[in-house]
Amino acid sequence: MNLWVIFLTGLTTGGLSCLAMQGGLLTSIIANQKDREFDESISDKDKDKKNKRKKYAKTLQQSNFSLKSFDDLDWMPVGMFLLTKVVAHVILGFLLGWLGSTLSLSLGVRLVFQVFTALFMFGTAMNLLDVHPIFRYMVFQPPKFIQKIVRNSTKSKALFAPALLGFLTVFIPCGITQAMEVLAISSGNPFLGALIMFSFILGTTPLFAIIGIATAKLSEGWHEKFMKFAAVVLIGMAIYSINGVLIVMDSSFTINKLVSPITYFFSDDRFANSLDLASITNGVQKINIKALSSGYSPNYVVVKSGVPVELTVSTNDTYSCASAFIFKEFGISVFLKPTDSQTFMFTPTKRGKFTYSCSMGMYTGILEVI
Repeated sequence: MNLWVIFLTGLTTGGLSCLAMQGGLLTSIIANQKDREFDESISDKDKDKKNKRKKYAKTLQQSNFSLKSFDDLDWMPVGMFLLTKVVAHVILGFLLGWLGSTLSLSLGVRLVFQVFTALFMFGTAMNLLDVHPIFRYMVFQPPKFIQKIVRNSTKSKALFAPALLGFLTVFIPCGITQAMEVLAISSGNPFLGALIMFSFILGTTPLFAIIGIATAKLSEGWHEKFMKFAAVVLIGMAIYSINGVLIVMDSSFTINKLVSPITYFFSDDRFANSLDLASITNGVQKINIKALSSGYSPNYVVVKSGVPVELTVSTNDTYSCASAFIFKEFGISVFLKPTDSQTFMFTPTKRGKFTYSCSMGMYTGILEVI
């Protein structure tokens, strides 16, 4: 539990693993704010042109609108998002170290917030593309009493949404964040748990700060082009996030399964029937799956129907989403420590291919029952 190593983990792989959802969330906030600032910075006459953005794009690019007055706000939403994110995770780390696994969020709660994040990113993209006025409600506005406390209404709008959503990131942890939560639990000390989460989230901060500021600056210089680019990126992130939820639920409508007829010929799956079956000892099929930082090994297993299975999942210095092992078909949901091993017993009675994955759907494997 070297805090320096934990910080470096956040600085490197930790920040990158969180980009898909939490990075998309920050991008959504900044893009929404800059789009609102753009609206406020142009005249009524220009607003009519903005409503027909596609037709008058060239005219708008040649207009003399300026967002320099908002430069001092560039750091505010990014800083508030990161600050409340750190605070939320420090509180979580303290509680995990104090109460242990009894406080861990259920898989269902995590998936609900993952869906919420995906829908928010998608709604933001639709707003940036002016698809329908209803998507303008995706921009969070502070209550009036908060605007009164913060006298400058522009600042209150810039601070409210980032602060709220930064705090909510505690409900949508990426894979390595979950590994850190397990460390906090195993510490058995509230202060050490808080330090573990603080060190890790602090390590992820530089990358998120760069993304937030870059989003703000790029949207000022190339507003039209950047907003369209951001919208496309957010749609991709939203699809990726929803697909991850569907994978965890072992749905038949994941992108992986929908394109499988195309990829089947080029994959090793077509040789599944010739693979050696799981070894049988004393009438039990024994399977050992290693949860590595890069995924699961093996990621394709074949067993016989009606014969009990003893499944052992192990980690060895694993700091990725793979340590959160989910196998919905057989009711398995476990968060392993970085170096850990857990065994499960079940008897498959239904033939077919069933997916096991990490809690975000990033890493997957298949167990085929024949």
